[in-house]
Amino acid sequence: MLRPSQLVMLAADFHAWNLEHIFTLLLCLAGATGLVVLGGRLSREQDRRRLRHFVGWGCLVAWTLNTIYWAMPVRFALDASLPIHFCNVANIFGALAILRDLRLFQGVIYFWGCLYMWAFLTPTVGMGPAQLGYWVFWIYHLFILFAFVHLLFLDRFRPSWRDLLHSSVFTLLYVALLIVIDALTGWNYGFLGKSNPGSPTPVDLLGPYPLRIVWMILCGALLFLLFWLPFCKLPADHSTTRTRK
Repeated sequence: MLRPSQLVMLAADFHAWNLEHIFTLLLCLAGATGLVVLGGRLSREQDRRRLRHFVGWGCLVAWTLNTIYWAMPVRFALDASLPIHFCNVANIFGALAILRDLRLFQGVIYFWGCLYMWAFLTPTVGMGPAQLGYWVFWIYHLFILFAFVHLLFLDRFRPSWRDLLHSSVFTLLYVALLIVIDALTGWNYGFLGKSNPGSPTPVDLLGPYPLRIVWMILCGALLFLLFWLPFCKLPADHSTTRTRK
């Protein structure tokens, strides 16, 4: 049996695929499943709107919480604390997709699902549940997942080839922006800089900088295409099937 001091140490540390990670993944999966089930059972427009506001405003609150946490003087660092990682801006895009029905960001949230899923499988958080940073990390990632499942299963978003094109161009422009920022500063936002992530991620398998950026773009393009294939035979539709009152 573990001693209390050992339990404290266990709760203060985190490694990918340890007990805390697996348990957290199960909780996130349960939360996303519960959101879909609940949303499917709501019959009143007012209740559906409340659920939408919970997801959309939750994305903004999670983004704010994460930004404030890393902006605190005790942990702020220009090379790591700015909210410009893909998952950081995905919170903002998720809110725009859910609350404002902006088609561009609906497509971005859908196709970026192939990117931020790696945050769940290979998280870069280095602290356990005994520390606030652990909960901040998982809360803001969880609301990205909520936006994704709400968009796909409740709003019935179905991407057209134009969504694939627009999301790809938008993503390439954002990648280019981060590449320039990282190259000028020596930072590593979006894992597009010279340094490697602090924790093991799929980026480690793509070789040295700068060639790995090419492989990242090619892998991303392939994943975008795979995410579009289930819907490629559907008629193009530039509006979701739900109605708003």
